[in-house]
Amino acid sequence: MHHILLVDYSHHLVRILGSLLEDNKSPFVIKHHVSNSSEALDALSKQDFNVVVVHTERYDAAGLWLCHHIRQISDIPIVLLGGRDQFSLVRKALTYQVNDYLPAPLKPEALLHSLHGLQNRPGSSTVKKRPALKPPIQLNGKAMDSSHVIRVVKAYVRDHLQEELTLKRIADMLHFNCAYLGQKFKSEEKVSFNDYMLQERMKKAKHLLLTTNLRIYEIALEVGYRDIDWFYKKFRACTGSSPNAYRRQKANTA
Repeated sequence: MHHILLVDYSHHLVRILGSLLEDNKSPFVIKHHVSNSSEALDALSKQDFNVVVVHTERYDAAGLWLCHHIRQISDIPIVLLGGRDQFSLVRKALTYQVNDYLPAPLKPEALLHSLHGLQNRPGSSTVKKRPALKPPIQLNGKAMDSSHVIRVVKAYVRDHLQEELTLKRIADMLHFNCAYLGQKFKSEEKVSFNDYMLQERMKKAKHLLLTTNLRIYEIALEVGYRDIDWFYKKFRACTGSSPNAYRRQKANTA
């Protein structure tokens, strides 16, 4: 029998997966299931499993953060389920040595095939564990390597500038306290989260102004502004000129 540690941020996969494994007479069983990253790391340190199945659904960043930290303590196979079908996410998963990445919508036959492949992989019966590289920071019982989490936050901001971003939304995805995350961000980056987000939006807006023929309202949408007047106001405050004037000025000096 092969034991699964199921990390289910969505709270609803455990019954579906349990029934799927039982109905197909799979040699895999869910030995333990948790709903957040800290509980997963704690379970891995105390129990033996053959594979970790991480169901991220809308919590891609939290799932990738967990994969990173699992790889610091164990060579256990990881199957990542329910993420978005985007190259950037798959690439990040591969850097964390995830064995399989199955995007949403999840297909039961694909999961069974993935687990079957892990069952037959060389050395699958023995999982190596190693000590963590450095002790994590503790926050309300949640283990957090602050530097890595801040890098995740910054990467998420850069990849989602066109969306209505808030620190609370990202904190909820990572299952961290919003106020603490904001303090830690400012401590490490020497700038508040909102100021960092504004800097990144203006940086991308300036790049698009100089390298594309997009109209101003299209650039505003690309960097997360639905109100064109508000975009004009923020751009002028940051650069001292309007978007059109900035484009003309840079074109004349090129």
